[in-house]
Amino acid sequence: MPGKVLVVGVVVAVVVIAIALILLMHPFASKPSVAYLTVNAPPYAFLRPLGSGQYELFYYDQQGNLHDLGTYNVSSTVLNEAVNEINSFNQQNAGTIINGQNFIPLSYEVVIGNSTGVVKIPIQGNTILLDKVNPGYWTVLVTDQNDLTKLAYALDVGYKEAATVSGTSNLWYQQGVGTILTETFDLGKYALNPSFAGANLIITNNGTFIPFAYMLGTNQNSYSYQLTFVEQSDTNVYS
Repeated sequence: MPGKVLVVGVVVAVVVIAIALILLMHPFASKPSVAYLTVNAPPYAFLRPLGSGQYELFYYDQQGNLHDLGTYNVSSTVLNEAVNEINSFNQQNAGTIINGQNFIPLSYEVVIGNSTGVVKIPIQGNTILLDKVNPGYWTVLVTDQNDLTKLAYALDVGYKEAATVSGTSNLWYQQGVGTILTETFDLGKYALNPSFAGANLIITNNGTFIPFAYMLGTNQNSYSYQLTFVEQSDTNVYS
């Protein structure tokens, strides 16, 4: 019996050494550390969906020049939930008539910013960790696909006014503007978690009206409350 015990012990020792050698030869891949991409944006940076889970990160400088900062994956439970809400709203309303016009599917982009104009974005490898950004400094903007670029440009370069549209405004009855205005308002009634605030408006320097909704909050956090244009739209009323 002692001989058998010795043999078993030797076998076990050999197996342990073999496993140790395998681990040394093939170490577990460690995750890259979290770094911060500093963007001197004036004052916002944007994430535009490209499909397949990828986003373009960009901003405009004060002269209106586009700065494309590359393509990234985005990790965010909150963003995924918001996109699901938008897609569900579009599917439910497809084929309906809004303001005498066929329903226009809503699209989105993410805006990140703060009052300093210096945006720090946490990145791990090639993935932006959006949920690690202070909730007050980012949100999801929703509008017509054709207005996403105009909206980003206006927010970075400058605009005349940000406001909430009053219920008595004639804008509600205009095709195009009134249709998107109504749809963003309806999204605010439809989406619960995250919730959205609709019927907001950016008036560009050349007098173009861009209706939009923005992500207001989840059951756990409020979003966007530190973004200047959100504060302005909550304070001003366009009639």
